[in-house]
Amino acid sequence: MGAYVTWTLEVLAFTIFVVVAAVVPYTRRKRDYWTNRGVMAAAGYRSLANTLPGFRLHDKSLSGHLNDAKAAGAAVLGLYDSGRPTVLACDIRVAVAAMANDGFAEAETKDGCEMSLLPSIVDAGAVTAVLPTMAVSVAELITSLEAVANRRLTIVPWTEVKKCATTIVATCVYGQPMVDSRIKAFAEQCDKALSGASSRPTITDYFASYNLSSDGRASSTNFKQILRAAAAYSDKIDADVADKQVRLDMFEFVTGTIKQTAALVTGALYELALNQNIQNHLREQLDSVLDEHQEQVTIDQLDRLPYLENVLKEALRKYPLATVVRRLATKPYVVPGTGGRGTIEPDSLIVVPVNELHHDDKHFPEPDKFQPNRFPEQLSSAYMPHGSGPQSYIGKYFVELEAKLVIAMLVSRYEVHVDGAKSCTPPNPLDQKSFEGVCMTVANRSSVREWTMCTSLRHIHMSNDGNAGDRKFLFF
Repeated sequence: MGAYVTWTLEVLAFTIFVVVAAVVPYTRRKRDYWTNRGVMAAAGYRSLANTLPGFRLHDKSLSGHLNDAKAAGAAVLGLYDSGRPTVLACDIRVAVAAMANDGFAEAETKDGCEMSLLPSIVDAGAVTAVLPTMAVSVAELITSLEAVANRRLTIVPWTEVKKCATTIVATCVYGQPMVDSRIKAFAEQCDKALSGASSRPTITDYFASYNLSSDGRASSTNFKQILRAAAAYSDKIDADVADKQVRLDMFEFVTGTIKQTAALVTGALYELALNQNIQNHLREQLDSVLDEHQEQVTIDQLDRLPYLENVLKEALRKYPLATVVRRLATKPYVVPGTGGRGTIEPDSLIVVPVNELHHDDKHFPEPDKFQPNRFPEQLSSAYMPHGSGPQSYIGKYFVELEAKLVIAMLVSRYEVHVDGAKSCTPPNPLDQKSFEGVCMTVANRSSVREWTMCTSLRHIHMSNDGNAGDRKFLFF
């Protein structure tokens, strides 16, 4: 027995020796890659794991790395992503340079998928054209909440807005009237795409070819036609790959717009529910511009709601829809503040931690507070909720306009409050599931006023009852 134990210990000691003998030079070589280029290298077991193929650099780990770099006063931090040299842009100058695409390009893929070549085609003008179509679906959402609001019941904003966004996206993308059975089929395909339950080629073919109406007619506000026309005339796309590009952009636009609209509205409503003063101020402005129970909102009216714009900007700051952006160096880049010694070589990845920049008090004082009044004065180059540059999200204008409509029409008619009966944790932009768990109560404004008046009168009655003996109020 003693011999067996001795043999086991010898084998274990030899194994440890071999591992250490292999790991130490490997770690030193990886660290030397960055130090030899005048760049501070990240330390710790997590950084070591990322030097191995298949071990991705997780977005949630960037906060700790960023703090280490700040403590050392480093403009960038050398990391690895699945064994590929990667730098974390800690200084805003590096982030801006990477976003400008001068010496940097889009990473070849986004979450393992090819990048769009036509992200700017769905611009503000194209989105404005579909406002009436949006308004119809939003009005249906607001009306459907009437019974809930009269009883002060709880809703899950993510679920309600996601349903509305699905109908809006399908209608605007195809420019065709919706039929219940077909919008249900469309929603099922979207859910499959969002959950990854179906293969990407199948989903992209579906979004590019599926007709929602029996007669095949489409309006001029048809994003599928817009994308096809842009792909056909683009000097970046060959005719042979134009159809593939349309399918790619359709997939990105459809799936991204639905979940991003749901996340943005949920984040904004959550903050308005927590900050009743801000909600009341927004409602006062809405009342001054919109007619009571108005079902259609015009672009002109939205332009006269600057506080709504600020609320949306602040929601995008706290809950950016692009939490991390990756770029690829195409030529050597000299890191500022290193005296020319710090260099990022071509083919290295540059990670821009958008969420961390949005919560940095250097750029946005008191970043944890929801302060719409910080805009436009505090609007800086650190603000990039959809990413930045030519490859920012293809549906950003669509998402923002849809969110404005939902928030404007909902807040003008109802009051929203955090559901005190349930534990409601703040949504986390790095965890999309957290948005799905946000609950809040919706109350009709008239019922809230009546309840407030009755409560005030009850307090007066109780006070008078205690001080004036037999004096009573008959309505109690």
